[in-house]
Amino acid sequence: MVFDAHFHLLPGEVIKNASFYNESWGGMDGHLRAMDEAGVSRALISYPTTDFHVRAAMTEIAAAAAYNRGVKDIAASSNGRLSWLAAVPLTDSGGMISLGEEALRGGASGFTMPTNGGGVYPDDAGYLPFFEKAEAWGRPVFFHPTTLTPFGFERLRHPLITPVFQYAFDTTLCLARIIGCGLLEKLPRLKLVFASFAGVMPFLAGRYGRTYKMLLDRGIVKDMGEGPEEVLKKIYIDTSGSPDVRMLDLAINVFGEGRVLWGSDFPANREIRASIDAVGSLPISGTSKANIFSGNLEKLLLCD
Repeated sequence: MVFDAHFHLLPGEVIKNASFYNESWGGMDGHLRAMDEAGVSRALISYPTTDFHVRAAMTEIAAAAAYNRGVKDIAASSNGRLSWLAAVPLTDSGGMISLGEEALRGGASGFTMPTNGGGVYPDDAGYLPFFEKAEAWGRPVFFHPTTLTPFGFERLRHPLITPVFQYAFDTTLCLARIIGCGLLEKLPRLKLVFASFAGVMPFLAGRYGRTYKMLLDRGIVKDMGEGPEEVLKKIYIDTSGSPDVRMLDLAINVFGEGRVLWGSDFPANREIRASIDAVGSLPISGTSKANIFSGNLEKLLLCD
């Protein structure tokens, strides 16, 4: 079975009020047809972040609640094939918990939030109460790169450079800040998922660890208890439709087989089958492949 960990399906209200997203990002029938053609049994819907709230003149909390209501209805009519993550913005620390509680009552499997909210990252102390609740609820938090204020947006917005490089660096920076603030040391049972291999973190993990040890020896950084490379083994990442076997192999080495989730990033990525075949070609056991395709995600979504 294949269970997609990174799948977008936007309610019509969001599509009508978001500047980038068109009808191809909505319509359950078309999405289910694409799943069938690729051999995907189930999918977990996450929010790609949009300017819906700006164009609809709503607060981000109100816009997130509207999105959650819409995607809840979509999932409910999918005959069990679609599950959903509730959108929780990073711009209203006071409203996050009540929004999360409402979403869980509505059947959300967890939460999805941007890598930063208006330039404020989730290592900000104001968000700790929400993460404490997420840990207590046993629900995962999925970080998707922000499309509004990605790393370096003040200096550059480019139709190709921004989604390729700035999104990736923002995801990497978000994870680095979470590690740096010791969030997983404070909340060891918190389940965190980062889209798209956590940006460029797989390439920098070794340098991150070596530099930390060097600076720690000189008393320049505080002792985190565990080095960055050890903390990365506690993070989940998704593959976001990558057909690159080398990238998949690197991710397994950095995060571990049990922390890699196959995801399509549909409909941003429409080459779904190629990314499935890439996992199938990895020189790992059939059990490990099955876990990447579905087992790891199923375990992640269990409340414990």
